[in-house]
Amino acid sequence: MTHLNVSCGFRFSNDDDPALTLAAQAWLRSNGFWWNEDAIELGCVVGDSERNKTSRVGVLARRNIDVGEIVARIPTSQCLTCGGCAHQKLVGDLEISLGKGQWLALLGFALLLERDIDAGKSSSWNAYLRYLPAAEQGVTALWPENRKRYLAGTDVQLALRDERAQAKTEWETHIEPILSRSEYAESGFTFEDYLSARSVVSSRAFTICPEVGVGLVPLADLFNHRTGGHHVLLTDIEDESILPESARPQQSTKEGASYMYVRLVRSARKDEELFNSYGELGNATLLSSYGFCQRDNPGDQVTFGVPALRAAAGLCGVDGLQIASRLRWCEANGLCEEDSTFHLKAKSPPSDTLLLVLWILAASPDEFGEFSGSLKGKRMFGTGKVAQYISEVQHCGGFENVKTLQVLMKMLERRRALYASTPSDDSEWALYCQILVNSELGIILDCEKYLEEKLNGRFEAGNASKKRKVISAGNIVCTTTTSEAAFSLFD
Repeated sequence: MTHLNVSCGFRFSNDDDPALTLAAQAWLRSNGFWWNEDAIELGCVVGDSERNKTSRVGVLARRNIDVGEIVARIPTSQCLTCGGCAHQKLVGDLEISLGKGQWLALLGFALLLERDIDAGKSSSWNAYLRYLPAAEQGVTALWPENRKRYLAGTDVQLALRDERAQAKTEWETHIEPILSRSEYAESGFTFEDYLSARSVVSSRAFTICPEVGVGLVPLADLFNHRTGGHHVLLTDIEDESILPESARPQQSTKEGASYMYVRLVRSARKDEELFNSYGELGNATLLSSYGFCQRDNPGDQVTFGVPALRAAAGLCGVDGLQIASRLRWCEANGLCEEDSTFHLKAKSPPSDTLLLVLWILAASPDEFGEFSGSLKGKRMFGTGKVAQYISEVQHCGGFENVKTLQVLMKMLERRRALYASTPSDDSEWALYCQILVNSELGIILDCEKYLEEKLNGRFEAGNASKKRKVISAGNIVCTTTTSEAAFSLFD
């Protein structure tokens, strides 16, 4: 994709004023940040020149940049973290209440409090906080209800209910009681204030290092994300002698200072936008946490929970008691639990684990009895356990049998029916909806085609003596014997 440099000044948002921009620039320099101004331009407004429907703030190459070049330095002491914020005690109380590992809630709370200090211009992150948006409006948790309806059926919709409910629980059960016992009892903070701060953290936080943990990282958060083909990587450098003279810090790491460096891992051409990578993230995660989608995203997937497997098996005629008992067996034997998820990925066949669980749900009592009996007396641990299960199923005829594939077909059919039509206008949010929905539907349709070929091949090879009828329902093909055809209409 080619990107257009619309405005190449030092900017941090699309609508900031020159005074805030200069203040942010001065704050970065005075706090030990450095960037190679000959190589990169920070805070440029960039857009998609092919369609010109979206624009964003990013980082551009001012010249050709080679792999290995260091283009920026970031002091970790100037990152906003739970351990370095002004209200460590209150954030620590929240960690005790929530439990370990809840970094999004903790850092969102820290940012909420830091912004209140900043209202009095006394926060040490004053200039940085002022160039952060009040909220990441693109993230779906902040979308109005009339937009959310276009997410029907997508992985985003399935996660959105849980995400907002989680944030609400954090606020009502943990944060409000802590605030009520503090100097902020009359602050007037609302759930929406917390949700806004949480959305900023969701879209901008990085894991700095194991010792420091997760934090907001000034300058690094100006680089936009790309799944696959990114240009830069955050790294630490122990031997500062290898750094170019301009990149060397005044205070050495040997004196206790700690720095991260932005290094090129893929060459860039002049005027090309430089991308970082936040991980192998699909569009559902990108839209939920960062407020955008990426065309042709290699990390895209469609997620199915155990309830979807259970419903599909039931609709294909598997007895409900059998489904319940087989799921209990799967849980007892480490295959899946009620909250487990399975993923279909772009241009990939269904995973062996998904097919194995579906086979277990749909297998006849004799087939399952032979399978479970073959496992008695065998000790299996870790990832090798699944491989052993798959091996035993192969001895029982393999898990890609007709019944298993039909259950998977039904699961895809049900999911595809949930999607809403995409919005037709050219606004940014509508474009991202279209990208997300088209990608997920593409994955589902590709899997359906794969299953149709498998089913047709099995029927042609397996039971040529039985006359069979193919019933088409949309893009789903259900193949049955003539006597079963009438009943298949009720599946």
